[in-house]
Amino acid sequence: MAENEIKDTNFVEGHDFDGIRELDNPPPPWIMWVLYLTIFWSALYMVHYHVFKQGDLQEQEYVNEVAEADALLAQRNAEAQKTPSVVLKADEKIALGKELYVQKACSACHGSLGEGNAVGPNLTDKYWLHGNGEADIVKSIKFGFPTKGMIPYSDQLSDDKIEAIAYYIKNELYGSNPPNAKLSEGEMIE
Repeated sequence: MAENEIKDTNFVEGHDFDGIRELDNPPPPWIMWVLYLTIFWSALYMVHYHVFKQGDLQEQEYVNEVAEADALLAQRNAEAQKTPSVVLKADEKIALGKELYVQKACSACHGSLGEGNAVGPNLTDKYWLHGNGEADIVKSIKFGFPTKGMIPYSDQLSDDKIEAIAYYIKNELYGSNPPNAKLSEGEMIE
C-alpha cells in the first residue's frame, strides 16, 4: 500500500476514478443546525403569512405606507393653506420674530439684515423665489426646501413662532434695503 493511500476505509465512499477516491466529509454540526432552523423558520413564515393570512405581505405594507404618506401630505398642505392668526400685537410679534430669527440662526444663510449670502436668498428686495405673502413665507419656514439647504422648522417651532418669524420678515426686513445685499433671485413680486 502506498503512503498516500487512506488507511481508514470508513471514510471512503466507494467512488474511484483514476485513483482518486471520494471521502465522506460532512458539514459541521453548527451549520446543519442553521440549515434546520432556516427551514423551520420558513415553514412558520409561510403558515403565518400565506396560509392563515395574519400579516401583511410586502406589497400591502407598501400600499399602507403610501396611503399614510399621502394623508400626512394632505394634512401638511391643509395646514399650509390656513391664514396666520394674529395673537400678539404688531410690535410684540416683530420682537419675537427678530429674536427667533437670531436664535434659529436664520442669519447664517440669509444674513443678519436679511441681505442674503452665498447660501440663502435676499429677503429684502422685491424678487422672491417662493412668494412673499405671509402665508408663502410661513409655508417656506415650516416645510423648508431641503434640496436647496433650508431645513423644515415644523418640528422645532410652533405655528405661532413660525408666523412671528414670517411677520418679522414681511414687515421689518422686506424693503429695508440693507448694504451689501445679494443680487435679486426669483420673480418680481410687488
